[in-house]
Amino acid sequence: MAEAKKYYLSNRKEDKLWIIKLQGSDKVIQTFKTKAEAEARLKVLAKNQNASVSIKTKDGKFQKKH
Repeated sequence: MAEAKKYYLSNRKEDKLWIIKLQGSDKVIQTFKTKAEAEARLKVLAKNQNASVSIKTKDGKFQKKH
């Protein structure tokens, strides 16, 4: 059985954009100017793919895991 997907939401320090990445990949799936926009998109991705989510604060600490 395939391992469940896990998405990460974090703030990229270089340009202060919020980014969504898939666990185990360096590729950024999407970037957003606001955390709210990124969380809304992340919610759709996770629901559609039955994936879990980890959200980091601007300082890099984990805020939420779903």
